[in-house]
Amino acid sequence: METIEAPEETAEQAMEAEGSDRSVFGWKAILILIISVALSLYHLYTAGFGLIVSTNQHLFIHLLAGLILIFLIFPRKKGLGQTTIAWYDMALAGIVLVVGSFVMLNQTHQTILQGSMETSHMFAGIIMILLLLEAARRVVGKPLLIIAFIFIAYYFLGDYLPAPFGHSRANFEQFIYEMMYTSTGILGTPLSVSANYVFIFILFGAILEATGAGKMFIDLALRAVGHSRGGPAKAAVVGSGFMGSISGSSVANAVTTGTFTIPLMKKVGFRPQTAGGIEVASSSSGQFLPPVMGAAAFLMIEYTPYSYAQIMVSALIPAILTYIAILWMVHIESLKHNIQGLAKDSLVSGRKSLLQQGYLIVPIIALVYFVMAGNTVFNAAFYSIVMLLTVAVLAHRLRGRFGAGLLISGMLAIIAYGMHYFFGWHMEISIMIAIGAFICVFFVLFQNKFKIASAPIKFGFRELMVSLEMASRKALTVIAACATAGILIGIINLTGLSGSLPTIIVGFAGDQLLLVLFFTFIACLIVGLGLPTTATYVILASMIAPALIEMNVPIMAAHLFVLYYGVLADDTPPVNLPAYAVSGIAKADPIVTGVQGFKYDAGALLLPFVFVMNTIILLLPENQGMFAWYEIVWAIFTALVGILAFVTVIQNYMFVKYRWFEWILALSSALVFIHPAFVSDLIGVALFALLISIHLLRKKAIDREDRVEVTA
Repeated sequence: METIEAPEETAEQAMEAEGSDRSVFGWKAILILIISVALSLYHLYTAGFGLIVSTNQHLFIHLLAGLILIFLIFPRKKGLGQTTIAWYDMALAGIVLVVGSFVMLNQTHQTILQGSMETSHMFAGIIMILLLLEAARRVVGKPLLIIAFIFIAYYFLGDYLPAPFGHSRANFEQFIYEMMYTSTGILGTPLSVSANYVFIFILFGAILEATGAGKMFIDLALRAVGHSRGGPAKAAVVGSGFMGSISGSSVANAVTTGTFTIPLMKKVGFRPQTAGGIEVASSSSGQFLPPVMGAAAFLMIEYTPYSYAQIMVSALIPAILTYIAILWMVHIESLKHNIQGLAKDSLVSGRKSLLQQGYLIVPIIALVYFVMAGNTVFNAAFYSIVMLLTVAVLAHRLRGRFGAGLLISGMLAIIAYGMHYFFGWHMEISIMIAIGAFICVFFVLFQNKFKIASAPIKFGFRELMVSLEMASRKALTVIAACATAGILIGIINLTGLSGSLPTIIVGFAGDQLLLVLFFTFIACLIVGLGLPTTATYVILASMIAPALIEMNVPIMAAHLFVLYYGVLADDTPPVNLPAYAVSGIAKADPIVTGVQGFKYDAGALLLPFVFVMNTIILLLPENQGMFAWYEIVWAIFTALVGILAFVTVIQNYMFVKYRWFEWILALSSALVFIHPAFVSDLIGVALFALLISIHLLRKKAIDREDRVEVTA
């Protein structure tokens, strides 16, 4: 029986795009594997059973393991083509281990607890800060390093700055103490979110990818829309959206799904840079799509009073509208260049895809259930991973040897229940294993009934090790970005900038909300230029979001506004890691691919302005019961019309090319929806309806002329 194996090339391409072209073999590769697997297993255990060390030690384990892996995996610069770990990187990894352990073990030293440091503590703190900044430079890039140095310079040069930015709080010893030995700096909220929330979801996504779920999502999407105009591109949007909502990495998602979709897009007529750009936009926007969203969404739990379930609900409608915008953009691109879809008989049967691997959808449903049921986020992820591992391992074995697989299923469930009975393991573990086994039996029986010949992707010990290693590798960017962001947040709090900046912004904008929103939008794009979404969100949530809240914008709306443009900034050229990742697959220029990615992401550019001005579509908990169902439907409908109109503005095309006055009408239609009033909404709908009528008539006339010419 043939076994399909998940491709490892995509993981290698993702790592190259993230900045590592170092290929290591022998005992050094085994060392990286051991550290990576140990880090993943440690986080899996803590998510399910709680911490086995103090909170600070937990954060240090997360940070030190991350920094060690960065120096072992990432060379000092790209292009060296190293096939071994340089001696100086081995030395840096060793220094991280020794000095970092010293700092960790001295967190409870009497001198530290009294708010001061001995000389050894200070020097150890300096070394760790410098090592962190170097690690961030390697894995995140120079922009974050530059911003960090700007903030540090601001801290020490505050005496020389004019009011209201000046301050007199600079103290070198105090800086080292706050950054390294308190929860104000590196060990602050961002790193805590990375250790407690983000890593476990990255692990969930890595295991799901190793099972071949990305190919299944693409096959299902192709079956649904592949035959329509521009079908492969639409399938890329849908499939990448599904995968992006759970993978936790836009780069890995772009490579995983782009391997399948980009060649198909090029085959039906999309230009290479356009095919790559569509994949970039589809993958990156997954950071805004529940259930997992991106790392920044978990930070919202700490920066807002809302639960993750409430954040998911509020983000859902804007996320769906964002993907509709990308699909509409693809459709118009197909109309412009007369790009058709794939023949239906060339597409994989939807029933076959679901029967073959549909069991992989169930752990995702379980994840949503546990989050919405009020479980802690990390417990929900843990239970879902237990079910995912169960179905991934058993599906292949049940298919190959049904009796043995059934016996293994029963034994696992009994063992898990025994661990619950004797050692107090969560009952949910036994339930997830039992449900997972039942689902596998159900699917295998139906596979046999409908004679599904191809076996599920094999998932054994080797694939498990690969997924555990890849989870740690994918988390390195987040670890470095969150730890560095802790320095930035510490400086903001120590200098008092967090309290004064919102007042400065509001005063500068003259209490005009739209002006504050516009300044925030520009700030997001500038700050996010070259930064991961996590770092962008942390900076703006601390500095800019309070200004929006001061303007009476609801907390959820203010933070989703910042998060949305932080995701968009992730696609801002020239620094656009997903574009660099897929450009090799598309055989296109990465900068041009990045521009196309930004273009396709920009279809919903005005959406955050709409949901800040009209928060109905966010379904805020505090608005529950305040609006009738038809008011919610109308708000969603008008937001959708505005997005459709703005996409045609970007494309300068609807059914035919816009004339200059039609372009102005389309832009006017899109802009009036920002103002939340029934009259302006009616004007916007009427303008867009008029444009549709005009373009249908123009299209009909052009088609008639074409038929006459053909007849002649």
